[in-house]
Amino acid sequence: MPVPQKLSALVISYNRAGVIGTCLRALSFADEVIVVDKSSTDETPQIAARYADRVITVPWTPIVEDTRAFAVAQCVGDWILCLDDDECLGRGSGAAILGELAAPSADIYYLPQRHYILGVHDEAAYYWPEHQPRLFRRGAVEFIATVHGGTQLRSGRTLFLSPESGVEIHHLSHRDVAEWVAKCNRYTSRPDRERPAHDGKGIAAFACARLDHWQQRSREVHPGSYTEAVAVLRAVYDIIDRLKTWEEERGLDGEAAFARICRDLDAAHPALPGAARAGQLEQITPPPLAPQEDAVRAALLSRIAELRSRCEDLTSDAASLRAGLAAAVNRHQEELAAERTRGETLLRNAEAVAHVAAAQADALRRELTAIETSHCWRATAGIRFIAQRIKRLSRYRRPRQTGAVWCEWSE
Repeated sequence: MPVPQKLSALVISYNRAGVIGTCLRALSFADEVIVVDKSSTDETPQIAARYADRVITVPWTPIVEDTRAFAVAQCVGDWILCLDDDECLGRGSGAAILGELAAPSADIYYLPQRHYILGVHDEAAYYWPEHQPRLFRRGAVEFIATVHGGTQLRSGRTLFLSPESGVEIHHLSHRDVAEWVAKCNRYTSRPDRERPAHDGKGIAAFACARLDHWQQRSREVHPGSYTEAVAVLRAVYDIIDRLKTWEEERGLDGEAAFARICRDLDAAHPALPGAARAGQLEQITPPPLAPQEDAVRAALLSRIAELRSRCEDLTSDAASLRAGLAAAVNRHQEELAAERTRGETLLRNAEAVAHVAAAQADALRRELTAIETSHCWRATAGIRFIAQRIKRLSRYRRPRQTGAVWCEWSE
């Protein structure tokens, strides 16, 4: 009987006190849960210690790729489930993973991710569906420090699990645009990173091409929609990365240039007369705003609140109108469908009646033909002829009237 293989769940964390508990609670099915914390300054390590077998603290580095190889080396399981601290398994994922590992059909499993960018997940956006190799047999995946390119596969036995398999990762990635821009700047500043390909036709052409690329990967893109906004955010990442590459290609160094400019300006200024001044460091709290300034500020805030309330009312009215129009359209469509159904029923009934009448007429014709072609009909032809003559003659009569004799047609 084969010995059951152990599963190690691994999370690399930094300042995720609001999410780390949910992330680790969903990993309770694993044989071992390890957290490698990059010197968090909030309550992340203390919260992690409630749900993990080990919490290992390492020095902070700006990217997770610097730490993954070390973290995997701390695991003892035959299988590794590797997550970031902003990734949480969905309900039922643990049972589905254990069911798959009972009889593995691959060495590396790509798990589907539901990204929540700006707090929203939309299956019409460019990022769905997206898969990441997060479950693998020990040794099947190697990690290096390349940003967005630090995963190297050592086995060709891979399997992409669909959301219908019961396994999915909820990726709480970016709360707002500011966090997206901060991560974008941090990642694109790393020399060792995956960079978007370009044809050298110019930065503006590259920017337009990336905007088109991510818009085309989306579905149901409308002006001002969420799907349009996140596609633009994704294109911004590529554009910033390209600009930094362009900067490197030209050897631009703004910091060195500023230092040189300052030296040139210092040399152009005359030396200070006399002894150098010795200034004193002072710390002064600015006085509060004057009452008039307070009133102006209060008036502005009141106006802003009024405008915000008005915008909310207009948004609500627009939503109500939209709902009313949708209801009217649905009602009209239902009425049209009912009328169409009634018309089709009447047509079917008319066709049925016409079919019955045609069948009856055909039956009568057959009966008449049968009578006219029978021996009895032929044998009585003479009698019918005489009867018709008598009937015709009987329609004439001679009325009695003095002094006149005439024939009268009797109806």
